[in-house]
Amino acid sequence: MPTPKVSQFANAPMLWLAICFALGIGAAAYLPLGSVVLTSLCLAFAAASFVFRKHPFATVLIFAAFVFAGSVAQCASENSISPDRIRRLYDEQRIPFGESVEITGVVRGSVEVTPDSFFALIDAESVVLAGQPQNASGRIRVFSPSSEAEQESIQDLRDGTRIRFSCELKRDDEFRNPGGLSRRKVLEWQGMDATCSVKTPLSITIIGQPDVFSPKTSVFSFRERLIAEFREMFSPQVSGVMIASLLGNKHFLDKQTADIFREGGTFHILVISGLHITFIGGLAALFVGLFTKRKIVQFVIVCTFLWLYTLAVGADIPVVRASLMFTVLWFSFVIHRSGSLANAFGTCGLVLLAWRPNDLFSPSFQLTFVSVGAIVIAAFPLIKTLREIGTWTPTRTQPFPANVPGWYQRVCETLYWNEKVWDIESGRNVWSAKLFKHPFLPSIVGVRLQKVIAYLFEGILVSAIVQTAMLPLTVHYFHRVTPASIPLNLWTGVLIAIESFASLFAIFFSYINELLALPFIRVAELIHRLMVFPGEFLDRGWLSFRVPVYAGVEFELYAFYILLVSFVGLAAYVWDPFAVRPKASVFNRTTLALAGTMMATAAMIIVFHPFSSPRADGRLYVEFLDVGQGDSIFVTFPNGETMLIDGGGRRSFDDGEETFKPDSPSIGEMVVSEFLWQKGYSRVDRIVATHADADHIQGLTDVARNFGVGEAWLGNSESDDSDQARLIEVLNANKTPTKVVARGDRFDIGGVAVEILNPPNSTLITTSENDRSVVIRLVFGEREFLLTGDAERAVETELLNETDLRADVVKVPHHGSKTSSTEAFVNATQARFAVIPVGRRSPFHHPNKDVVERWLNTGAIVMTTGEYGTIRFSTDGQVLSVGSFVPK
Repeated sequence: MPTPKVSQFANAPMLWLAICFALGIGAAAYLPLGSVVLTSLCLAFAAASFVFRKHPFATVLIFAAFVFAGSVAQCASENSISPDRIRRLYDEQRIPFGESVEITGVVRGSVEVTPDSFFALIDAESVVLAGQPQNASGRIRVFSPSSEAEQESIQDLRDGTRIRFSCELKRDDEFRNPGGLSRRKVLEWQGMDATCSVKTPLSITIIGQPDVFSPKTSVFSFRERLIAEFREMFSPQVSGVMIASLLGNKHFLDKQTADIFREGGTFHILVISGLHITFIGGLAALFVGLFTKRKIVQFVIVCTFLWLYTLAVGADIPVVRASLMFTVLWFSFVIHRSGSLANAFGTCGLVLLAWRPNDLFSPSFQLTFVSVGAIVIAAFPLIKTLREIGTWTPTRTQPFPANVPGWYQRVCETLYWNEKVWDIESGRNVWSAKLFKHPFLPSIVGVRLQKVIAYLFEGILVSAIVQTAMLPLTVHYFHRVTPASIPLNLWTGVLIAIESFASLFAIFFSYINELLALPFIRVAELIHRLMVFPGEFLDRGWLSFRVPVYAGVEFELYAFYILLVSFVGLAAYVWDPFAVRPKASVFNRTTLALAGTMMATAAMIIVFHPFSSPRADGRLYVEFLDVGQGDSIFVTFPNGETMLIDGGGRRSFDDGEETFKPDSPSIGEMVVSEFLWQKGYSRVDRIVATHADADHIQGLTDVARNFGVGEAWLGNSESDDSDQARLIEVLNANKTPTKVVARGDRFDIGGVAVEILNPPNSTLITTSENDRSVVIRLVFGEREFLLTGDAERAVETELLNETDLRADVVKVPHHGSKTSSTEAFVNATQARFAVIPVGRRSPFHHPNKDVVERWLNTGAIVMTTGEYGTIRFSTDGQVLSVGSFVPK
């Protein structure tokens, strides 16, 4: 029998306290008060709330106390970094950038093995600086490539092993441009101080092994055996998915499979999170429930198993967070406090933020809590109400049917009304009544099919509510909107559960007989193909597309949207359609209609971003991006049109074909695309591939996938390079017009003369692909820019004979290599600024010292993207201004 619906917020005080605590954490940066003052205010408001506890405004005093408590927690967290922490030593430049240091520390957790390398977490004990050892603390993630012959040495690196090694610590961003997350912030959210690389595991010296073989080591060893079993028994695609989703190691995911999950908006299923912890904890609870009905015993056994699993998969902070949430939520049921999931949810938030206040700014924390909050506050209460409407029968507490439109009631009755149940229930009553129900298709939909439809409807409803709530976060962090993810989350979630069971059964039966395992292997492979099938043929269009952010007003727009979503969600939480005399409330039909309309409008502004791109201001902007070893130049013309010249490329310059392509972010995706999205663009009017080298052309393929492209300019390259072929394939698939440009071509774009100086119309007789580079000169008023690609001596000599090369800004050819920048060419440019696109650490040791000296001797200011980050020039045709992402 339905129970009365609680429509007051009094059953969720912890939720409101958690919100106040979070507000205090966020406000800490803007409160010009010290820890002592904040603590005093917190205690004062807490004492006042106790003194005036019988007055209505005591609640406001408690809220204020928790706001200041959040600020105190944030300040304490920031001030708790000890002087010997690695992060502090690095940030204070006591560990200089690029300098090798000797680290002594202890291995913590399981060593993460990949197909050709490994990662290990090290708790530092000491560091040698300037030849002097000193104590150190903090966690470092160490990476090392490893061959099959070196795998045995890795096995000696287990939890508790003391080691010594030399490396260059890294905390700075590898690519310094607007857009993307700060590496230092990401490391902080991950609980790490720095990262580093060693050339080989053989360079790590083991100076001590743990005395006792701990239970943790047994758990880690079991996990490693499971990883080996998955890799041996299944295809790389299936094993990669299973190792990621069950064991928390994403390094075996191949890029193609991972991209399919991303395109469908279901990649989160591959990351161990609240979904996995809830699923695993629920299965464990069902199993333990077969042997005991005592809730406290079930709680202890299941939580012990769950925390062992958390430890086994690496005990990353998001997994620990999910396990803690599961523990708190289930404990509320054990002590019979299951009346309000919202209250338990608030308790989780309060505990987690008190533990790690800075996690409030972590994408993982935000995504987890927004999704869970949407389910707890909006989805579950709404589904409960829909069920009550659909199954309504007259009772003492609900004597009348729900006050909802007729069509709404019919939908609920179609999903949930069961005439047979009513016949049985009415036969038990001393009174009789005739109910008139009007479900759609009552004669066609049987009870079993009705339940299936109801479960599908509820699953899609939950998925839609979560996606709606998370819209600003998915746009901000992933620049992706995927309406297809609403049904695909159900499809993928169900199939990956079946695939997981099949793969685990296959491993279990393989210990008995390999033939017994074979059917389960076949089932797992089949289920995997079914699971990725929709993603492989997903017509991106409106089902999955990339979107930019609103630079400048992003926070205000997204905060407004979140407030509207919260208002509508709270309305669902308190909605009681059975109230005989509805109380006056802010959640009335007028305010809900207004809030819903405004929310839909804000959502369309976010998704379709009609005002995101910068407005034309009559100036020419030329921006040299920091893409490491590579070129990428973004030009904004005075009329607002845009041009991207090259897009950088991969950091590995191995020309061999890889048999396994790991899921690692490309420079075109994580640097160039992020830069453009951050500026508010979803379209680039022109892209230019100067030549076919990977560090120039590869990123353009990502840009062509992620953005609308008006036109592509190509040189007359004769290269059959695979990167160039992929770019042309994407351009053709998107029906993007292409144009081959050559010397003598001239275009006028927004009052800027765009002149093509190279390659020549005739076939260039050269053995160097670099000499086929497209060389562009931009002329706007009295200001000129010379953009040279990777042109070498032969092209420089030819250009000297063909044209006047004077320019205010020159992109130094070929990253400052000694193959270019002849003295005659440098002198002819008379450049005020010489920009060298090269990272802080070039694998080819660019730029050449003699080349840099040559440019300096002409009076030019030499700027490298590695040192300055994005270098930005702007001009009105007269005055030339320069700025950089890294202030100097």
